[in-house]
Amino acid sequence: MSRGRQNQRLKKLIILRGLPGVGKTSTAEMLCDEYARPEVERGIFSTDRYHKRSNYNRKYFQRNHQRNREDVFKALNRGVDPIIVDNTNISLWEMWPYIHMGMRQGDYDITMMELPKGYPQHKISINKLYRWCHGNIPKRTFRYFEARWEKAYNIKHVLNDSYSINRWERSKEKWNVQ
Repeated sequence: MSRGRQNQRLKKLIILRGLPGVGKTSTAEMLCDEYARPEVERGIFSTDRYHKRSNYNRKYFQRNHQRNREDVFKALNRGVDPIIVDNTNISLWEMWPYIHMGMRQGDYDITMMELPKGYPQHKISINKLYRWCHGNIPKRTFRYFEARWEKAYNIKHVLNDSYSINRWERSKEKWNVQ
């Protein structure tokens, strides 16, 4: 590694994960402010932005997630710092594309952050999350997310997940075309 590269500060790619209502968006805003640098574009990327436009119609969920992945891909290529992915990211395969993109880019420090810290051992009750979301998300959705939650030990654990690899290896999305 060249000396110039060693002294270069790595940009940040932070992937938030957690059930709705745990504070991902507030945390994303705080982290964005904390890591922002003058004259460098920064960004929070949330699929909810697209879900809101489609009135949370499940018919568009796959397309909305694809658009968010494309946005992150473009941001990585522009050198945005920090990049914060503000999605539930319940399963490893949901985080895999973001981590894969960041690793391929090469100049990003990638962090996964669970909210609340230590989830699921330190979880917030479904009733409380339901209230915090003003009843807009059915309790069955929270139960579904809890049942699907996959522990992510570290970045390598996610990248080496065979289901994720098989799910994404044939993807024709722009971020995955080499």
